[in-house]
Amino acid sequence: MMRFSVLLLIIFSWGSYGEQSLVDFKKQSKTTQPYIIELYTSQGCSSCPPAESWLSGFIERDTLWQEYFPLAFHVTYWDYIGWKDPFGQRGFSQRQYDHLNAKNTGQVYTPQFVINGEEWRGWFARDLLLGFNRQEQEVGVLNVTVSEQTLKASFLAAKRVKSDSLKLHIALVGVGLNTYVRKGENRNVRLLHNFTVLEHQVFEPSGLTTRGNELFFSGDVANFNMQKGSPESLALVAWVEQEGKAIQAVGDWLSTEVVLNP
Repeated sequence: MMRFSVLLLIIFSWGSYGEQSLVDFKKQSKTTQPYIIELYTSQGCSSCPPAESWLSGFIERDTLWQEYFPLAFHVTYWDYIGWKDPFGQRGFSQRQYDHLNAKNTGQVYTPQFVINGEEWRGWFARDLLLGFNRQEQEVGVLNVTVSEQTLKASFLAAKRVKSDSLKLHIALVGVGLNTYVRKGENRNVRLLHNFTVLEHQVFEPSGLTTRGNELFFSGDVANFNMQKGSPESLALVAWVEQEGKAIQAVGDWLSTEVVLNP
């Protein structure tokens, strides 16, 4: 009997640059600030499915992963009513409270949107980003490279920055996640989730140029669980935050390819 070992390769789609693997990942942002859209949500909250449906609309945007970076963070403080959100993480709940403590938001609730570090409630109008007033501004260029599970990144800021004011975040994002909820406010309902943050990692700056406007980041990439929730599609998003406000990002879809080795 011939034995086969199955190697699951995670491949990054790069448009005109072709496909690249996780061990050969390279992406560069524009100079202008994009929309980095955070949704704080929970399967235990009956008001959250409409907000998640609104967020799903970005799948159809041609400039997704260029101008728009949607991220759904599932919190855990709704778990007490009897349903444990399988995508919830305490760190995501803490992130929402960090926005409150930094005065980026006025309170903590679900569903809550935070865009570029500012609370936003305009999703009720159902039009994408209607009423979110943002002047286009030059913030700088983000470069992210991953080679053999080692991340190296740089952010060339448009103006001088302090090294302790910036952090780099990366997230594995799942699309097409289905859950049948048996308890809680959404009991007996099947929920569809898109742009759900499955894994999240933060990197501190490892250096700053003498001119004070380019920072460097490096470190080992965590062993992300690519199969969590059985997503239909995956994406990788990396973004830079300055004093807790997201200012620049890169990202792209992932595709999976199964290779059989005798």
